[in-house]
Amino acid sequence: MHAATKCLAAAVAAALCSSVYAASGTFEGTAMGKNDQIKVSVELKEDRIVSVKVGENYETPSISRRVFKVVPELIVDNQTVNVDSISGATFTSFGVLGAVRDALKKSGTDISKFTKGPRVSEKITIDPTPKADVVIIGGGGAGLSAAVTAARKGASVLILEKSSFVGGNTMAAGGGFNAAVPETVAKHDMSKGQADLIEAQLAAKPLNEKQAELIAQLAEDWKAYKARGEKHADGKPVLFDSPAWHALQTWAAGDNKADLNLVDKLSHLAPESVKILTDMGLVWNDKTSQYVGALWPRSHDAANYKSGEGFIQTFLQTIAKEKLPVKISYYTRADNLVMKDGRVVGVEAKGPKGEKMFASANKGVILATGGFSANIEMRMKYDTKWGNLDSSIPTTNLSGITGDGIVMAEKLGANLVGMEYIQLLPICDPETGSVQTTVSIGTPLYVNMEGKRFVNELERRDVISKAILEQPGKKFWKVINAKNARIDKNGVNSYGLKVETLIKQGKVVKADTVEELAQKMGVPADNLVKTVKAWNEFCRKQVDEEFGRPSCLDNVTLFEGPYYADIHSPAVHHTMGGVQIDTSTHVIDKNGKPIPGLYAAGEVTGGIHGTNRVGANAIPDALSFGRVAGETVVNENK
Repeated sequence: MHAATKCLAAAVAAALCSSVYAASGTFEGTAMGKNDQIKVSVELKEDRIVSVKVGENYETPSISRRVFKVVPELIVDNQTVNVDSISGATFTSFGVLGAVRDALKKSGTDISKFTKGPRVSEKITIDPTPKADVVIIGGGGAGLSAAVTAARKGASVLILEKSSFVGGNTMAAGGGFNAAVPETVAKHDMSKGQADLIEAQLAAKPLNEKQAELIAQLAEDWKAYKARGEKHADGKPVLFDSPAWHALQTWAAGDNKADLNLVDKLSHLAPESVKILTDMGLVWNDKTSQYVGALWPRSHDAANYKSGEGFIQTFLQTIAKEKLPVKISYYTRADNLVMKDGRVVGVEAKGPKGEKMFASANKGVILATGGFSANIEMRMKYDTKWGNLDSSIPTTNLSGITGDGIVMAEKLGANLVGMEYIQLLPICDPETGSVQTTVSIGTPLYVNMEGKRFVNELERRDVISKAILEQPGKKFWKVINAKNARIDKNGVNSYGLKVETLIKQGKVVKADTVEELAQKMGVPADNLVKTVKAWNEFCRKQVDEEFGRPSCLDNVTLFEGPYYADIHSPAVHHTMGGVQIDTSTHVIDKNGKPIPGLYAAGEVTGGIHGTNRVGANAIPDALSFGRVAGETVVNENK
C-alpha cells in the first residue's frame, strides 16, 4: 500500500475509534487545593459521569464541607466541569474541579464533552421573611454558642451567615482556650519566676475597688495553694492558677484599659465553658500549654480535633444530636438592624444575588460578626499605634471579617470603645498571614535571621511583634525539636496540614543537627549553636539571665534532635475595639443605656481586652459571652 494511503487509513481508523470509544470505570485524579493535593475518584459509565467522590485531602473541614458536597453534585447533575466555585472556598473548589479534570484525562475520554455549555452554579433560595425568637448575625464561635444556649432554653434561632460555611475565625484559629482550671494546670511545675510574678501582683497598689477585690481573692487563693503544699513525684511544686489570677493578668496585659468587670466575668466563665464543652463531647488534651502571648500555661486545646475546628463541630453536632431549633441561612449578608417602638425587632439582609430579606426577631438580635482585621479601610481609620496597616500587612483572619456588626450597631447609636487597639500576631506566614504553617505550638525558642535570640518569648503579643519588626527582614524562626513538635502519626500538623508539603514550600525546615538546621534556615551556624546551648541551660536552671523569661516548659526544650524551624512575621490578628456591652451582653448606647433587644458577643465587642488581647483569650471570650447572650435574650424576653 502506498505510504500516503497507509497514513490516510490510519487517520480514518483513529477517528473512528475516537468516535466510538466510550469510557467506563473508576479513575483517580489529583490537583492542588487550598492547603495541599486533593484526590478524587470519578466513576464513568459509557462517557457519563456517574459519581464524583472526594478522597484524601488536607482542606479545612468547615470550609470544604460544602464544596465536597455541592461541586460533585453539580458536576454529575449537569455532566460538566464548567462549575462555579463556592463562595469563600475558591481554592478548594478549584482543587476539586482540577482533580476531576485530571481523572477524566486519565480515562481517555474526550474531555471537551464535559466543558461545553454555560457555567453552572449552586442554586440558593432565600426566605424573604423568616421569623425566629432569636436572630443571630454571624455563625462563628460566639454565634453558635449563643444559638445552642438559646435553643436549649426553648427559643427558635435563625443564624444569618454571609459566607458559605460557619465557623468564622474560631474555626481558623489555633484553638487555644485559656481557663484557670487548677487541677489541669497543676500538671506543670511551678518555677520561682512564676511565683515571683504572683508575689509582685499581690504587692501592687490597686487602682480601683474591683482590682483590690481581685487582689484580695488572689491572696486567699495563693495562701490556700501554699497551705496544700502539693508537689509532683519529683518533689517540684505543682503550678498554681485561679480565676482571679487570670483576670489580673488579663487586665494588666491590656494596660488596665479594659472594663475589669468584663474581665472578671470572663475569667470565671471560662472554666464553666470548659466543662460545658466537655459535656457536649469535646475531648481536651490532658495537659495545658502556653500559646504565644498567653502569659500563663492555662491554654487548653482539643485532643479530638485540629485547631479551632473542634469548637465549631461540637456545637454543630450538639444542634443535630439534640434536634435543636436552629436554622442557618448561608450567603446572607446583614445590612441593617431594624428598630420599632424603641426596640430592635429584626434585621434587613440580602441573599447571594441581592435578594432582600427581613428577618424578624421575637425576643432579640445578637451581634456575633467578629472584628475588622480584614477591613483595610477600618484598620487605617482607627489605628494609632502601628502607623500603617495597609494592604502590605496581611491578616490571619478570614476575608469576611470586615466589621459589619460594628457599623450596623453604630448606626443605631451604639457606643464604640477601644477601636484604636489593633493587635498583630507575631507568628504568621510572612507571605499570606496564615497561622497554620507551623509545627510548633506555644512559645519555643525564637531566633532572628542572625541565629540569635532577641525577645522574651512569653511577653505580650504587641511587645513580641514590635521586637520582630526591628529585626533584619522583619522575620524570625521558631525552633523546636521532633519530640516537642505538634505532628501526628500521619505527618500532619496541629492545623491539619501535611508537614512534608510545608517543608517543600519552604515554610518549615528539618535537620538532624543544629548546624544542619542553621544551614537550611540560612543563619550563621555558630550563632545558632551558641543560642541553643544557652537556651537549654536556661531550661535546666529555669533562670533566664538574658531576657528574664520566667519559665521553660518541658514542651520547648531542645536537648536532642531532630530539629524543626518555621519562619514567621507579624500580621493583623485581632481588633480589641467594638461595641460596648455590659456583663449581661446588652449593647450600650452613647448615653450609657442598653439598646433594647440588642446583644453582642465575641470580637464585635470592645472593652474586654484593653490595648492588647492575651493569647488564647479570644475563644473563651467568644464562646463564654456567646453563652451569656443566649441566656440573657431568652431569660429577659419570656
